[in-house]
Amino acid sequence: MRTLKSYLLVVLMIGMLASCKPVPVSHWFPVTPQEHYERDLLRAKMEKTVAGQTWFRVGEAVLSDSVLSVAPYKERFFLGDSVPAQAIRLDIPEGRKLVITPNREDGDTISRLFVELYKVKRNGKAQRLDYLRQDGNSLTYINHEKDTLLLRMQTGLNEKLAVSLSLSTLPSLAFPVAGRGMRDVISFWGADRDGGIRSHEGIDIRAKRGTPVVASESGFVTQAGTNNLGGKVVFLSSLSNPYSLYYAHLDSQLVSAGQRVTLGDTLGLVGNTGNAITTSPHLHFGIYQRGEGPVNPLPFIDDRLEKSPGLPEISEWFGDTVSLKRKANLFTSAQFQKNGLIRTLPANTVVRVIGEMSKGYRVQLDDGTKGYIPTVPLQQYHRQPVQSTAAISEQRVMQK
Repeated sequence: MRTLKSYLLVVLMIGMLASCKPVPVSHWFPVTPQEHYERDLLRAKMEKTVAGQTWFRVGEAVLSDSVLSVAPYKERFFLGDSVPAQAIRLDIPEGRKLVITPNREDGDTISRLFVELYKVKRNGKAQRLDYLRQDGNSLTYINHEKDTLLLRMQTGLNEKLAVSLSLSTLPSLAFPVAGRGMRDVISFWGADRDGGIRSHEGIDIRAKRGTPVVASESGFVTQAGTNNLGGKVVFLSSLSNPYSLYYAHLDSQLVSAGQRVTLGDTLGLVGNTGNAITTSPHLHFGIYQRGEGPVNPLPFIDDRLEKSPGLPEISEWFGDTVSLKRKANLFTSAQFQKNGLIRTLPANTVVRVIGEMSKGYRVQLDDGTKGYIPTVPLQQYHRQPVQSTAAISEQRVMQK
């Protein structure tokens, strides 16, 4: 009898759970500021209101958005009413550190701003990587896995906000020669070697003999030896990424295999050993992705200032529904690349301006399609009043 009662209790519990709408784990155990806010909305039963349903639905839907950009880049986003959230996909060059800096426009300190960074998995789902803390000003991320990233921004329920987003990149590694910089790079990736028989799998950095060669990141020395091409060499590997750093033509090595080093530690001294014996002293610096081979090391250490067009003043059409004065091409990216053409929009097409850049707008069409158009003349959209059935019938009678 006791076994039967236990069985019935289990069946009853399963039935109750099955009849309940499942609640995401993040709402029970929130981590990010947005998840904490979502939990508060659910406790207040705001998901039962029309505005609340829109807020949750749009926030989830933009995680599948396909509009794309490449850093460096700046855009002003509209967040509010039926567009409480927006997202953008990002492709970041290998070896670069992405810096995400959102700034509120017009000194708005009241409206909430939630910023979360995701990667797009192979199945198309978004997996969160990081988020902007409540006291944070920016996010940084190094994309070692070459993933497509997605950035979501969302304001609070029934709030409105203009956000200027700046995307920039920095080198992910320190410069490998002490006291030297990009002006000292004298040979680049892919240059011909041995009369064109092979290509240069790295870069050369000029420096005086005996100049310290330093660890561009912390890690372990996996090899300190000699070979025909590189002469005296050092290989350095990091536990935090899939790359091995290669230092060649050294005059001397000051580390040994298995040694742990810290960013900035001296690994050896610049020389011209190996096949560089007839050249002036310099460092050959290479990067090898474990299991895949050499990659261009220049983006990893290039600290030259990036140039990105500034943003214009907020236009009179920002956030509004307008119509095009003339036709315009709609693109998937703000770079307006031909292979990203969605379609051509004829004159008088109705769009909503939900973002703006130096040379165009982010727009949303009536069918929900989002994309970018170059700067074109816009005009106020006057929505035609909806006629009643009786008025339509009267017009037909008069036409007869």
